[in-house]
Amino acid sequence: MNSSDNSSISTPNNVESLHICLLSEQLDLLYQTAREERSTIAIWEEDQEFSILGVVELFSAEIQGYAEQVKLGQFVEPIAPGINHLRQLNVFGINYFAQWYFENWKQYPQTKQYIEQLDHLRLAILECFNQRSSVAA
Repeated sequence: MNSSDNSSISTPNNVESLHICLLSEQLDLLYQTAREERSTIAIWEEDQEFSILGVVELFSAEIQGYAEQVKLGQFVEPIAPGINHLRQLNVFGINYFAQWYFENWKQYPQTKQYIEQLDHLRLAILECFNQRSSVAA
């Protein structure tokens, strides 16, 4: 195998894209494995004034949308609003969510793994967008 065979995956942009694709696929698998926990959380939420699952679903849809842009190589320009939006999409910045997450530290391990992976994906996309933005400048 010569070095030109690896050239398509050795560039930073391609490595970042592959990493984001992998994280997104792993997130899909984690979502499936946490089904039972989500059912339990949904029952608990009936007595609450807020929805943990609603926040997770909203953030997941937003972040996965950005992941699709990276996968397809179709970035919305200008990229600065996407960077700002990704910075704001921090589930741990929502007080009731952070309180629920840390007060129930040992409960719902699969759901929390999903949330952590989702945040990891968000940060990877943010880094990709930041690099893309600095290259364009």
